[in-house]
Amino acid sequence: MGGMAGFMYRQLTFTPKPLPSSITLDGKTAIVTGGNTGLGLEAAKEMARHGISRVILGVRTVSKGEAAKSEIVAQSPNCDVLVWKLDQESFSSMHAFSERVVQELDCLAIVILCAGVKLLEYIKSENTGHEMNVQVNHIGTALLSLLLLGPLQKTANANPGQKTRLTIVTSEVHFWTRFEAKDAPNILARLDEPSSFGEGMDRYNTSKLLNILWLRELSSVLGPDVIVNGVNPGLCASTLHRSDTTPGIAIFNKIFAWSSEQGGHNLVDAAIQHATDQGVYISEQVVKKPSSFVLSPQGKQAQTKLWNETITLLQEALPGIDLLSPLLTM
Repeated sequence: MGGMAGFMYRQLTFTPKPLPSSITLDGKTAIVTGGNTGLGLEAAKEMARHGISRVILGVRTVSKGEAAKSEIVAQSPNCDVLVWKLDQESFSSMHAFSERVVQELDCLAIVILCAGVKLLEYIKSENTGHEMNVQVNHIGTALLSLLLLGPLQKTANANPGQKTRLTIVTSEVHFWTRFEAKDAPNILARLDEPSSFGEGMDRYNTSKLLNILWLRELSSVLGPDVIVNGVNPGLCASTLHRSDTTPGIAIFNKIFAWSSEQGGHNLVDAAIQHATDQGVYISEQVVKKPSSFVLSPQGKQAQTKLWNETITLLQEALPGIDLLSPLLTM
């Protein structure tokens, strides 16, 4: 894993498979962030085809979410599809979303945190002041993972023996970053500095590494009833790449990219299968080792450091909200 030649070989030779037709999701409720387009939408469609009772699409633009809802209902009219506003640039929006989950859902079995951006130029979020790839892909994902643990745990407690699932969408590109910010006094503060922004996809790659480090630490402090894993969907022809103007990228993607539907297969596989795994990295629908850095003592040190920094940042952003209480009850 991790080399470009191997990556291209796997893209050409592996075909993502949908869930077996024998699997039914009756009575379950799922949340998919970024569910209005691309992989998130395809994952929601696939779960609906398997009889899931309710899907909440967490979307930044509600009108686009309603269009996605129409697509899902057209093929699966018995699925209750809800479109809820969710902006991962806004701490208040994410908190409001989680409050709605607590107040309006009687159960929650599956969460797929799919929303993300890939920006090749330094852009600072006007809402939070953090670099955009880090804000949306790591900070927003980390906050939602904490805010939704309570409802996931409550559902698991009400259904002994049935574990609930939190799946974070990461990427093989986490192998492909030097992650120089790991040596800074504060990783997240360094990543907010324009001078830290590398060339090409390096910052996006770094944000996907942060996903891996975060989910591994989160899974290590959870009880057994909520399964947290990460999934590499592979290179897919989705809207994630809309701002990538790298010369030749369109031709490269045409040759090597899977379809969004195939990427959705990978997300659903990770969220439904692998029920005995915890804190793992799933790629090509099997558990694989993450990068050697992640598994190294230096990686473990960065993992703990990132966790502490992220918790501090989130507690400052949402004063008065006890983000760690779900962990204490597991």
